Amino acid sequence: MFTTDEAFQLLNRHVIKKEHFGQAPTIERLGYVSGIITLNEEPEVVVKFIDELVQLTKLEFEDQIQVITDEKS
Repeated sequence: MFTTDEAFQLLNRHVIKKEHFGQAPTIERLGYVSGIITLNEEPEVVVKFIDELVQLTKLEFEDQIQVITDEKS
């Protein structure tokens, strides 16, 4: 379960689905964390992609989404 602080730290972060990670980051593949919803005492994040809007629990987010960072390898 996300804590409220964890969810807020993800706001406006750019993300990509893990199925596309390692591929060229086209606009269709990129998304961003656009909001937070609390249902049944469990915060969930809302991720906006160009063609869809998804709502994810922490477990779903960690399984399906990769946050894009500015870190250099």
